[in-house]
Amino acid sequence: TTQAIAALKQFAHEPSVLEVQDAASRYALVHPDTYKTWLSRAAWSNVLPERLTGEFQSTLDDDTTARTTASDSTSSDYTTRDLDEQLRVKVFAEWDLSRLIFDQDEYNAAKELSKIVTRREDLLTTINKLYFARRQLQAMAVLTPPKSAPKALKLELQLAGLTADLDALTGGWFSKEVKTRKDAKKTRP
Repeated sequence: TTQAIAALKQFAHEPSVLEVQDAASRYALVHPDTYKTWLSRAAWSNVLPERLTGEFQSTLDDDTTARTTASDSTSSDYTTRDLDEQLRVKVFAEWDLSRLIFDQDEYNAAKELSKIVTRREDLLTTINKLYFARRQLQAMAVLTPPKSAPKALKLELQLAGLTADLDALTGGWFSKEVKTRKDAKKTRP
């Protein structure tokens, strides 16, 4: 067991299975942060009005004048004055308050969320299997190195295949992260 622990420590610089799961979840858009607000957004969507209309009236550029008549016993004067410049905005909003109690959109969001959770569980299970199969091959190569070229080739191709699978599920993040950490490990004293 001491040898096994020592073999596994050689790969301690690589991302943990939880980090790989997190990267894969984000890449596949099934991370809890992605869908955490869906239900509340569906509920709050009913606060917005169903219909919003408005009117806009302006007399800012209108040269309309009003005529007033002043009469007294001596003369009849006609005077004009500009109307006050006005800007009027009228807004009309309609809500369907019945949707505040129960909304089909919330139900649909919950169904979609259930599907996404199932996809996430499947993804995480796949990541676990690939990650630990790769780690097992790495440790076995350290503990019992292949003695022939064909066995070494087979081992390298299996490792490359598992690494490619993890890259496919993380959008290439896995290999980049392994390389970054390996380079950082080399530069540390």
